[in-house]
Amino acid sequence: MDNNLIICFIERQCTLDEAREVLRWIEASEENKAVFRNMQAVYASISIDSADRTGNVDAEDVQQIMKEISRKRYRLATYIGAAVCSAAVILFVVLFPFEQKDRYEYEKALAGITDKTEITLTVSDQKEIELSDTSVVAYDKKGQIVINDTVTVPKEKKDKSDLNTIYVPYGKRSTLILADGSKVYLNSGSSLVYPVVFAKDKREVYLDGEAYFEVSKESQRKFIVQTSCKAIEVLGTKFNVSVDKTQNLFEAVLVTGKIGLESNAGKIELTPNQYYVYQSDSGLDELRTVDVRDYISWIEGRLRFNREPLEKVIRKLEKSYNIKIEFFNPKYLEYLISGNLDLKNTAEETMDVLMRILIPNYNPQKQKLFLIKDKKSSI
Repeated sequence: MDNNLIICFIERQCTLDEAREVLRWIEASEENKAVFRNMQAVYASISIDSADRTGNVDAEDVQQIMKEISRKRYRLATYIGAAVCSAAVILFVVLFPFEQKDRYEYEKALAGITDKTEITLTVSDQKEIELSDTSVVAYDKKGQIVINDTVTVPKEKKDKSDLNTIYVPYGKRSTLILADGSKVYLNSGSSLVYPVVFAKDKREVYLDGEAYFEVSKESQRKFIVQTSCKAIEVLGTKFNVSVDKTQNLFEAVLVTGKIGLESNAGKIELTPNQYYVYQSDSGLDELRTVDVRDYISWIEGRLRFNREPLEKVIRKLEKSYNIKIEFFNPKYLEYLISGNLDLKNTAEETMDVLMRILIPNYNPQKQKLFLIKDKKSSI
């Protein structure tokens, strides 16, 4: 296994496919697990040791170093035993509750997902349940899974730390109602990992892709959405989160309530109608006021956009229809367009409407501007 790829995994900078490759390697043998744990420890200790070689590190030092780690890559070719500082490693584990152990468990759950064409619910005993396009998955007060208010999956003895995963392939969408009553709308090409039973002090889920959350308010337990890029904390609110690893893009938009997250300037709180975007490869982030309907219309089967680059609109359509759209002249992809598309139409009908928005007097019989290809792929 390439050490650089393992470091990318530790830094949360790898793609989902790369993460799955690392996880498969880790699970292959106890020796690989030991090597991975050593690299985690060395990575943490080298970063901390670079600020204080005596091993005496306080909390502020660790916070600053972790910010540096998020922006900087260290290459580890060999195990550097002398750099391991036990006190520093303990601080690393205690002060940062969502670090590699939690990430490892979440990514491990996602790694079990293979290429599928149907919405799939994987429960903690690894049992897979295929769902229809219109399925609503809910949990009743007894902890049983109820599908479309009719089909009940019997409750089995499960550990509180067990995780369930719902996977939504491209071209489909799904709805999940968690045990606390919170509702999650999952967009095409997305997965959500969540515990069988929420912890007493928090409600935490892990998102890969895009989802709209309607969180039930609980004053004693925050609701936390973890992603490969950033985490969002809430008490009770409605918001949309999108993580696009191929574009190195993290987006969040708030409809009601408040949400908090870490920005380049420190922790910030979004108020209704605010939109936050973070580009992980450049490190740039931005907070601005928007029309939230442009970002959540997908849950109603529509796509609204206001002066969006055509390239971004096309990417959303590719996910929604599980297709690949190729333009013969790439100049059009830079155009800014505004409009409203009904995703209940076929891909061809939707593209016809889009082209008429883009080009006045567009004639599909005479103007061949693009090609639609079927695309069978996973997240």
